[in-house]
Amino acid sequence: MDFAAHADLARTLAAAAGPGAGGSLAIVEAALLPGDATPVHLHETPEAVYVVEGVLGVFAGGEEIELEAGESVVAPRGVAHALRAPAGPVRYLSGSLVRSASRYEDFLRAVASPLPDARGWMESEDSFRLAALGAANGISLVGAPLAS
Repeated sequence: MDFAAHADLARTLAAAAGPGAGGSLAIVEAALLPGDATPVHLHETPEAVYVVEGVLGVFAGGEEIELEAGESVVAPRGVAHALRAPAGPVRYLSGSLVRSASRYEDFLRAVASPLPDARGWMESEDSFRLAALGAANGISLVGAPLAS
């Protein structure tokens, strides 16, 4: 991954967070396999996403857009959003201002696993584990992973 993509994502995130935003900047590379999706969640700080390879579906604010390699988007603080791989594998960078970079990375890695059935997911062991990982950085789960 070239440094320029990381730098662009950091600048985008800093602009979205505004002056005086606290926390440490964490940028993590993650991957989704075809059909994988994150649960619907929200952050206390903005989250920036940059697509490295493939097509990434981004659901935010009640609508979904698809981003291709080289494109990015920022989910504003407090806006519920989710990511999914609608057609093929996708690699992306995700960045946010966080209290714990390692817990942020754990959260991103955990949400990239396949989910066969979303019914009852919010009461599942997986959702409780993810909620605990997310809580370390002000990330709240608000819905099951999106269906493909």
